[in-house]
Amino acid sequence: MDKILKPQRVDFNELTRMLESFERKFGYSTIEFFNRYSEGALGDDDEIMMWAGIYHLYLTSLPVRKFMRNDLALAE
Repeated sequence: MDKILKPQRVDFNELTRMLESFERKFGYSTIEFFNRYSEGALGDDDEIMMWAGIYHLYLTSLPVRKFMRNDLALAE
């Protein structure tokens, strides 16, 4: 039976911890992982897809965080 994941709110620090956990488990950096993943060298099992998804969230949340920080600084 497939595992159903429930949506949950995670902050940037939690995303970082999740990426570090994958790095320890698989023995290489997320950047190296993503290069291999992009080349199709890692397949598409659940953990690989989760790592790719978490990295995507990490990358897309960083500009938002910077924007929010700048916006808050301007408001002060």
